[in-house]
Amino acid sequence: MSQPAPSKPDMTADDTDQQADVVRDRQTLEAELEVLREENRRLRESYARARRATFRRTAVGFFAVGGLSLVAAFVFPALQTIFIAFGGTGVFAGIVTFYLTPERFVSASVSDTVFNTLADVEQHLVSELELQTERIYVPTASHPETAAHLFVPQHVEYAVPDPEQLEELFVTGVEAEQGISLPPTGDRLYTEFEQAMSGTFGTGPDAIATQLTAALSEQFELVDDTTIEIDSENQTASIAIDNPAFGDIHQLDHPVVSLLAVGFATGLDRPVTVDTRDDDRFSGVVTVSWDTPEQPSQSSDAATPEQEMAPTPETD
Repeated sequence: MSQPAPSKPDMTADDTDQQADVVRDRQTLEAELEVLREENRRLRESYARARRATFRRTAVGFFAVGGLSLVAAFVFPALQTIFIAFGGTGVFAGIVTFYLTPERFVSASVSDTVFNTLADVEQHLVSELELQTERIYVPTASHPETAAHLFVPQHVEYAVPDPEQLEELFVTGVEAEQGISLPPTGDRLYTEFEQAMSGTFGTGPDAIATQLTAALSEQFELVDDTTIEIDSENQTASIAIDNPAFGDIHQLDHPVVSLLAVGFATGLDRPVTVDTRDDDRFSGVVTVSWDTPEQPSQSSDAATPEQEMAPTPETD
């Protein structure tokens, strides 16, 4: 004879009230969360509209200045050339400002988060493979689509691989050349810098440092200020950085450090190493080092002065 199934204990009024309170609290939290999300969306859209409106007002101002200058050119014939120049400049600036108004604005915190995540992934890869702390930026003149590669060696005593070998993530082959090759964050920044550059890129350390630091502060606005110190004897360039974007410059392949390294490697046309250190006067100091290319040794077949002066033995 089967036993009757045990009956479930009856729920008391307090238990029912507690469950109802939990349901109400959850519904309230979900409603508040949705309100916060909607408010966040509204604030982002409002911020973007405000920025676009600022650009639009600036463009209207340029148009107004240009139009008034053109009118003044007819009113004051003696100054017609000057007013026409002002008018043309104002109209051109207005057109550029109006049509180049960005449609989307990305906050600095979002950019920092994206870069920090990428830097953490790369640093984790370096740690897992037990690679060295040395950072070598190798120019790739034979591959115009990229300016340089970041090579992280596996051994303390390392040799820089050929650019062709750096096309792969894992560099294998000769033991001294083993490591990984990463695309630098400064590679595309350097491409944009090169496209916007007026004139030619310098080939000396002083000129290279001056042009790159100007791009960092004025073109990309990645730093507030820089101070350059070139040590030609030790073949190093130290660039003090003030208030860099993207946080700590000690991170692997920081954009500021990477652009300097890629620029020096390309300008000097040789591999460079980078090091970063703290400084009480600045946010940090980036030191770029390079070696002088070895001069080709004299062929052993070439005759020395003593050999040239030695008499030729007579033969019978």
